[in-house]
Amino acid sequence: MSSAIRDSDPQGVPASGQTGGASAGAIQFHYDLSDEFYRLWLDPGMSYSAALFEPGDTLETAQNRKLDHHIEQARAAERDRVLDVGCGWGSMLRRLVRTHGVKHATGLTLSRAQAAKIEAEKLPGVEVRLESWRDHKTDQPYDAIISVGAFEHFVRPNLPSAEKVRIYREFFEFCHESVRPMGHLSLQSISLGRLRAGEIDPFIKEMIFPESDLPYPWEILQAADGLFEVVQLRNDRSHYRKTCRAWYQNLQKRRVEAVELVGEAKVADYERYLRISIASFALRSLGLLRISFERLDPR
Repeated sequence: MSSAIRDSDPQGVPASGQTGGASAGAIQFHYDLSDEFYRLWLDPGMSYSAALFEPGDTLETAQNRKLDHHIEQARAAERDRVLDVGCGWGSMLRRLVRTHGVKHATGLTLSRAQAAKIEAEKLPGVEVRLESWRDHKTDQPYDAIISVGAFEHFVRPNLPSAEKVRIYREFFEFCHESVRPMGHLSLQSISLGRLRAGEIDPFIKEMIFPESDLPYPWEILQAADGLFEVVQLRNDRSHYRKTCRAWYQNLQKRRVEAVELVGEAKVADYERYLRISIASFALRSLGLLRISFERLDPR
């Protein structure tokens, strides 16, 4: 496997100097806690985002269905080059090259632990880069782009809506420039539902996901306007409620081991975070958007 590692500065500010989204330090605060800790309660592929359930599914089969959904929506199967923005521990990259015949899959992450895990697997055709999408350059366009669970980190808390839309539009401009004409983008993000901007529990913003905030659905659509056409949009909040419940149950089963890895206080924080998430999706305070886009080009 070939890898190109690019890092942020020691303070965690993205190398580009942009401060609209979570810094590398903020991303590493959460995702670099402990691979072994996350392995206790995620599925075997370590997908850390909402699964896509059908009756009778295990968490693992539902997570694989989610991966396949985005690959299908992005028209990524059998393609030469696919980009995964916010690649996590590599579940999408692995699925792309092993199951769907993609020749070269590039993953972007700001988590050192995630990049190291992917590198250690030495998957043929997989490249992981420790960099933000803002800093990513490509010599030739990608055939498809997928981004699952990264959009939530693109803006910092308490920004006015117009500023959020401006930052989100920069992401869609990046995607428009990076994907081939008539190429597709498949996006998954938690969104604000009944919950209003500024009402997210401070515990989540301070102890779980610092320097991150959530979009309203309309902010995403406005940011993409004129650059991408929406092909499909679905709100699968009930699937994220079920996913978080499965994670919580897994963590409870392996709690003793979890405490040994990260300590009682951190385990208690994650239990609280998962309980808040389960309730938020059940009460429609939050949504879970899966949106597929097609690049718009001049006639």
